[in-house]
Amino acid sequence: MKFCRSILHAVFVVIATLSLALDSAGAKTIYIAVSNPDMSFLSGGVAKYQDYFKDEGLDVEVLQMNANVSVAALAAGNVDYNLILQSVVTANLRGLPLKIAGILIERPNHVVVVHPSIQKFADLKNKKIAISSFGSLVDILARLTAAHFQLDPRKDVDYIAAGSSSARVAQLQTGVVQAAFVTPPGNLRAEAHGFKTLLRVRDLFPFPVNGIGVTEQKLKTNRDEVKKIVRALLRANRYIVNNPKGAIKILSDWGRTKPEVAEDAYNDNAKNYSRNLLVSRATLETVIESTRLNVELKRNVSVDEIFDFSLVREILKDLGESPS
Repeated sequence: MKFCRSILHAVFVVIATLSLALDSAGAKTIYIAVSNPDMSFLSGGVAKYQDYFKDEGLDVEVLQMNANVSVAALAAGNVDYNLILQSVVTANLRGLPLKIAGILIERPNHVVVVHPSIQKFADLKNKKIAISSFGSLVDILARLTAAHFQLDPRKDVDYIAAGSSSARVAQLQTGVVQAAFVTPPGNLRAEAHGFKTLLRVRDLFPFPVNGIGVTEQKLKTNRDEVKKIVRALLRANRYIVNNPKGAIKILSDWGRTKPEVAEDAYNDNAKNYSRNLLVSRATLETVIESTRLNVELKRNVSVDEIFDFSLVREILKDLGESPS
């Protein structure tokens, strides 16, 4: 296994070196938007810290931005890429010419924390559940989870828009809600206050939560740059999966987080990262359909209108791998 990894690493470096040799001097700075320097966006942090972008001849800055601001900045050309998948998908359905060029995290890292009296999700019928905001990824996951347990998300559960994970836990503490959808380490904070983890959404269904958002124009006219970004992020994802100690160190440094907190976050989330930046067509259809209903779009939308994985498949072929 180590030998195979060494061979793959060598292939990545050779391809990147050849690309670098063909680049002209004075490359412009490329900006990539993320919500936070945390485990959810570690692909960008690893690619930066490990110099994978530099290996491709690119000068890249990873910027922290609010999700709504970041998608507007992407559409306007103020940033070049956006890793906040749900914002890009929603913006596409609302008419902005944006696409997803690869999937970074294929399953959600969200956790449902509840009052100790709640034994199963069905017990939340006619109860209140804290989410971040209406129309958000958390909102979509909460409604899909309710449906998974045969509850009508429109009638059987009362969702409360509470803001951040910390604010959602605070609403649990004050008794405003009986459950909350949070991301690690929000579940650990809830447990420290006497609440319990009921379930992890990733165990219920796949649902990509982060990916490589780009404008349709750049995907058409600057495919070489996009391919380099995708290849660097693919290397980052494989580093995250294969090198726990290194990934935890980068997460701690990049996110300015205590090593033990970074380790907990890594252990909770590393298994959600995609090794090949692809997911099934059926999974993408679920993402589109749930988002389409959320934005009240009546027309049907095909997978190819939003997702274009052609460059990922090219890269995997270059590596001698099957894009299956």
